[in-house]
Amino acid sequence: MTLSTDKLRGLFSRVIDDKMEEKDSQHIREFATRVFGTGEFNPDPSLLHQFNNLVVQKADEIAKPIVTNMIGIFASTKNARRDQVIKYEIPTKNKAKVRWSANGSGVDLVRVEGKKFDVAVPKTFTTGFYYEPFGMVEDAEASIRTLTQDIANAKVRLYLDAIAQLTATATASGEIPTANILSGDNLALADYNKLASTLGRYGGRPLFVADTLLIDHFAMQQATDATYKNLLTDNIREELLTSLNPSTIGRSDAFNLVNPFTDERNSKVELPVNKGYMFAGGGTQKPFVLTEFGGLRQMTEQDIEDERIKIKLAQDADIQLIYGQAIGVVTENTSVAL
Repeated sequence: MTLSTDKLRGLFSRVIDDKMEEKDSQHIREFATRVFGTGEFNPDPSLLHQFNNLVVQKADEIAKPIVTNMIGIFASTKNARRDQVIKYEIPTKNKAKVRWSANGSGVDLVRVEGKKFDVAVPKTFTTGFYYEPFGMVEDAEASIRTLTQDIANAKVRLYLDAIAQLTATATASGEIPTANILSGDNLALADYNKLASTLGRYGGRPLFVADTLLIDHFAMQQATDATYKNLLTDNIREELLTSLNPSTIGRSDAFNLVNPFTDERNSKVELPVNKGYMFAGGGTQKPFVLTEFGGLRQMTEQDIEDERIKIKLAQDADIQLIYGQAIGVVTENTSVAL
């Protein structure tokens, strides 16, 4: 089998997208054999580099709509070339103060703020992981699909981790106001709705983004709260009874974060289950801006001792928090855990 890089890229896409043609199964197995060998010889290292490039490029393609759909809820996302200069507007949300005057009296002039802008400065975000070469030949199709999805998820985690760090820093510095911080034990629906009312002053219906356990903590209180239980519509009752991911909590909407287990005992997940974020729903400007420069890149090496394949992933991006007043942070200390 002799295939160009372009043809291999097409082969990988069909395998990963489960749209294989007649001889694709044979071809992907033959290529995997060349890359990883059968234990009888040491393969050409350049083939491994080519293989990982193909996987990472496809993973980047898979990750882009995930970034747009998930992170795009609370961040304005842009794509740019690595040499491109991107400018974005910083919103000024405070209303101008106006003083009215009676006829014939003097008028105090009111200064109206002009628009403020900043420039996106790319920073290299990196992460790394490894995979075992054994088994890549025996079940090449499934192994390549799993590896590609793992890399796509790793890219999304890069951005989620960066946003979580920015939020923590902004909370400590006061850029996110104290009135937007809800933290304690056995948090009640009334406390949650007070935060929703705070963010609702920016217009629109707030959106709560959290693990399903924290969403359930507040959503189910709608059925027990002395006031709210008498106001529930049939649709809300049905959602609380049957929906895996309730989408309505009091005066806000809810969005469930994808938070898979990271061990085989179902005891650990990627993100904290007891912390969530609420975002103001009004306006076109979102609290974060994410500018992605170029695509996902990889560097490969094979450990000489255990033969594991190590990959370092790198992505140039700029992530900024430009509107901290529009974010609420919710932390339930005791009542929500795996």
